[in-house]
Amino acid sequence: MEANQESRRQFIKSTALALTGVSLGVGTTVLFTGCKDEGIQKASGTRLALRKNIAYLPIDDPEIKLLKDAFKILKKRSQISPLDPSGWEAQSMLHATFCATSIYANQVHYNWYVWPWHRLYLWSMEQKLQKAVGEPTLALHYWDWTKKNTIPEHYWGGADNPLYNPTRLVSAQDEIPTDFINVGATLRASNYQTFGGYPAVKSEKESQIDGMAEQTFHNNIHNWVGGQMATFIESGFDPLFYGHHGNCDRIWTAWQRYSEKNRVPADENWLEKRLYSTDGTGKPIAFTIRELLDNKSLGYDFQDLNLNPNVCNPYTEAQKPIRIPTKADCKAAVNVSDSHDAIFKDYTDNKQQHIMLHFERAQLPYHPYCARVFFEFSQDNQRQSVYSGTFTILPILDLDSFLLQRGVYLQIEADPKIMQALNEKAQIEVVFQPVRLPNRPIPEEPLRLQNITLKKVS
Repeated sequence: MEANQESRRQFIKSTALALTGVSLGVGTTVLFTGCKDEGIQKASGTRLALRKNIAYLPIDDPEIKLLKDAFKILKKRSQISPLDPSGWEAQSMLHATFCATSIYANQVHYNWYVWPWHRLYLWSMEQKLQKAVGEPTLALHYWDWTKKNTIPEHYWGGADNPLYNPTRLVSAQDEIPTDFINVGATLRASNYQTFGGYPAVKSEKESQIDGMAEQTFHNNIHNWVGGQMATFIESGFDPLFYGHHGNCDRIWTAWQRYSEKNRVPADENWLEKRLYSTDGTGKPIAFTIRELLDNKSLGYDFQDLNLNPNVCNPYTEAQKPIRIPTKADCKAAVNVSDSHDAIFKDYTDNKQQHIMLHFERAQLPYHPYCARVFFEFSQDNQRQSVYSGTFTILPILDLDSFLLQRGVYLQIEADPKIMQALNEKAQIEVVFQPVRLPNRPIPEEPLRLQNITLKKVS
């Protein structure tokens, strides 16, 4: 067996000690909902791989040691042959196959396939790690950046640490800005299409609309880290990818338990969609989305679903970014639209908290663009500047094309002040203020936008 036997023995010993005296019926608690999970074991009694927040584990914990051993084995396989389907490079390039492709039938981003496919992708990686060290309960860990907004020490070091990646543009001391991780606005999106994306398009006349989870904390953190993590082609080559996406997968589960209103689509076309990956040996495998909805059925569970309440609740005014004008700001008027009355009615009658901001790019930069979005208008004889979210806008390709889609939809949580301005027929301007990221300059030329409108979510 390829595994480091001592690491595995220590892992089994530590896991057994951790379970001593613990009832099998103990559940995990969702702090912000009061809901309870059914426990951490399958009905059959088979133990699940328990995913934990890596930042809370000692760097020399037996679980971490065994996890690193497994990563080393996968990387060694690829050194012997980069085509080894159970190796590190094949696993990393699998992400590019479905996320960096111009073949739209394979693309899982910018639509409602993004979270089911990435759940399958993490499962695929976890299976390979387990088989590499012969331990079926070894779990991928997640990086809960709602509580630890710097990259955990486990991912730093040098070439001798298989979790390290030298291409990152941030340091161990750099902190993710709080507005990059506004999870609450996403949890409150009861419509799955707002949370997770709209149906995949079938013609060039249709719009690709990604969900709020993808547009905000998912994209923001990928882009903030920089290096390979900030690219579609190579992000799977940074082990931090699995910690970040492990937390995104966890938030999808938390979203489902946050409210009874939060339900996945009942559309059979979505439920029966086949998604592709490889198993623990590198053999091609397919799952329907229906088979991916319950993480426990895939053999793993989360230690808890507790998120930092400071990023789950509505931000106080003191927490919101303040706009200080810069030369790089993009400012444009929102077109007056008949839909504004419908938006306000939906807001008051149905308590709909989310709306869509649509715009077209006058120029098409082939790079991610991170910006804080503000709405500005006059109200009660005062100029209001209302922050509505921080988004990383990606260069989305048109259907089966190498050309960028001009139209962009951002899904935002509506602020009462914005809704009142719509009702009062105020002249509204939207401002995109680019964010300075560590070791990267703000783009000198402002983003130029046109045809800006607000729309109802469907």
